[in-house]
Amino acid sequence: MAIFSQSNKQAFRNPWVIGWLGLLLLVLVVNTGMIITAFKTSPGLVQDDYYEQGRDYERTVLQLMEMRERLGWQISLDEGEVVTSSPATLDVVVKSKTGEPVEGLTGDLQLYRPSDRDQDSIVSLIEVGNGRYQARYTLLLKGVWDLILTLKSGDDLYKVEKRIKVL
Repeated sequence: MAIFSQSNKQAFRNPWVIGWLGLLLLVLVVNTGMIITAFKTSPGLVQDDYYEQGRDYERTVLQLMEMRERLGWQISLDEGEVVTSSPATLDVVVKSKTGEPVEGLTGDLQLYRPSDRDQDSIVSLIEVGNGRYQARYTLLLKGVWDLILTLKSGDDLYKVEKRIKVL
């Protein structure tokens, strides 16, 4: 009668076991990298002109980076505490490279709900004065929202994105 041992200390030295464990580790590392990339990039929301935006993505990103560097605006966003179904205000302060307030801008705030396109909306900015702007909005659902602020001065365009959590 043969007796089988339940403790085989040499199993992890087998090249096949090492290979399978290495492959499993590689898959986990690649998946982690893809998840991190997905969180750090564009919200990936469906746009009406998605094909054109995808085709021109690199050119658009390079143009926005060039404008951002050339303008040198310092922008601070303060959304305060955003609560479901309660009016909220996004306060925006824009300063030039030298720290002077930037006035006369137009723009809008795009409110994106990553899980539900029907909840997306766009709100116009109101100039308060002295480089301060506000956008008033109400979010009806709890969870994650992406705020995309677009500022315009003539042909210049400046975009700022911020992800918030609504309570």
